[in-house]
Amino acid sequence: MSSRPLRHSSQRGMVLILIAFIVGLGAAAFMYRMFNASSLQVEQDEETMRVLSEAKSALIAWAVSHPNHPGQMPYPDRNEDGNYDGYSDCFATNQSFNYKFLLGRLPVHGLDPNCNHHGITVTAALGEDFRDATGEPLWYAVSRNLVHDYYGTGSNPIINPGIANIATDWIEVVDRNGNVISNRVAAVIIAPGTSVDVQDRSSAAPEASEYLDRIVRSSDGVPFKNYGYPPNQLDDNQFIIGEDMRRVGANDAVFQKPYYFNDKLVFITADELLTALEARAANELKNALLNYYEPASGDRPNGRGVGYFPYAASLGSSKDYACVTSSVAGVLPISSVASADFTCNYSRGGGVTSASCSTGFTNISSIVMRKNNNFTSFSGACSYSGRDCTCAGAGSCSRGGQTFSCNALGSCSANFNGTVTFKGGEFTSANSRCSLSCTDVACSGAGAGGATRTSCVDPVFNTGGSQLPTWIMTNKWYDYFYYASSRNGIKLTSGSKVNIDSLLIGTGRSIIAPNSAVSKGASQLRPSCAVNDYLDSIENTNANQIFDGQRITRTPNYNDHTYIVAP
Repeated sequence: MSSRPLRHSSQRGMVLILIAFIVGLGAAAFMYRMFNASSLQVEQDEETMRVLSEAKSALIAWAVSHPNHPGQMPYPDRNEDGNYDGYSDCFATNQSFNYKFLLGRLPVHGLDPNCNHHGITVTAALGEDFRDATGEPLWYAVSRNLVHDYYGTGSNPIINPGIANIATDWIEVVDRNGNVISNRVAAVIIAPGTSVDVQDRSSAAPEASEYLDRIVRSSDGVPFKNYGYPPNQLDDNQFIIGEDMRRVGANDAVFQKPYYFNDKLVFITADELLTALEARAANELKNALLNYYEPASGDRPNGRGVGYFPYAASLGSSKDYACVTSSVAGVLPISSVASADFTCNYSRGGGVTSASCSTGFTNISSIVMRKNNNFTSFSGACSYSGRDCTCAGAGSCSRGGQTFSCNALGSCSANFNGTVTFKGGEFTSANSRCSLSCTDVACSGAGAGGATRTSCVDPVFNTGGSQLPTWIMTNKWYDYFYYASSRNGIKLTSGSKVNIDSLLIGTGRSIIAPNSAVSKGASQLRPSCAVNDYLDSIENTNANQIFDGQRITRTPNYNDHTYIVAP
């Protein structure tokens, strides 16, 4: 029998095995290359996000640590001067404001030395040339609420928690579907990645659209651009965290094709910035209180050694922010001049009402008279609203033959019976027909009554070594801290920490609908005489000198934060 057919079959089997081996080897090589490419992509994305996170931290630190205007942010590095040199381009000659001034590259070298910075330190810089994993410099957009107004009033923004409730000019960041992630964004930082589609970066200073990308929704054709601030209302001040084109398949129905997008974005919310600023402001206020209390030493050269913490000023202070004797909770007594002693008197009888203050209108804001029906005319420093006539000097309000009039010395009378309120006096006591109401005194009924403001005898807090920085005063940070001390002999408690002598509570922005603080159950309104318009929990508002702990998480319904002053 011949063996040739067997050998031929064996040879064919070997060939098939060899072909299978070669195919398998090719497939393995392909999979290896694909794995390496995917792994490299992941590594690049991780590197880019790390750089973005570091740039975000650096930008917050730059704004918060600014010596003159904490919270203020630089203008971007724009191409309007013909280059991207790493410096903030913070002015445009003979131009009115345009939102395009707020978008450019991240100014890593600081502020343009050729600008008039209005007291802003020119040498301040982020400290590093931040670039994404492809080597491209980062881009940056900033809210108009946080930059110097070169184009209008020429002023610096007032930056405190109150600005967080401003409804306009914050940046909006949306997700891949156009859903709003945050509409109160202070700044965005964008890694542009490699060029996509027809982007051309070969010129000396290409436009933003050559770096930043766009997404168009399939459902309605709505575009979302990261190179925006266009002149239409569609996506002014709007940026998108989109899906990388390498991860969008042909069957993804959300986006129109062809799809070109590889931007990576991080953002800083107004609350993130303000929380960091609050910590700096709290440290300044804490040091001022300790300077007041402690004697001068090597650690505290500005110490005044008073030996106690000052009495507080009243909430809702509308007149002088001066300390009120025996008051251990309220706002800081930042007034540099204590109020004088004065008395206001009230009398009603025989169809006549009179009111007067010993220092005239010097220590009160106004005297208000309420009658049974509406006033119809006024003169001088008086005005009326319905039944109320408000006088801040010489003048009168009338209806027919009934008149309420005051002279410049603060002596007022009416030829009818009514209710009198002395407003803005921060009174310390009242008697008979008069009662205290925050900084005011209300008097009514037949007979006589009065109210007195007795000056607090504490050495003035905001002077000498306790002097507060200019930016604290200019930006009114003292209105965003609640102050308490144990000067009445009752130690304070904050969470599990006991025997506290003094603390501050950062009140944050007022919480408004649709959110509400548990303490209020409605929108908080400031300025106010009510503590629940400032503090957000029952524990912080029940006047028992026990407060929430320091690490309570801030939420849309709670933004108090406690800072222990001593010990």
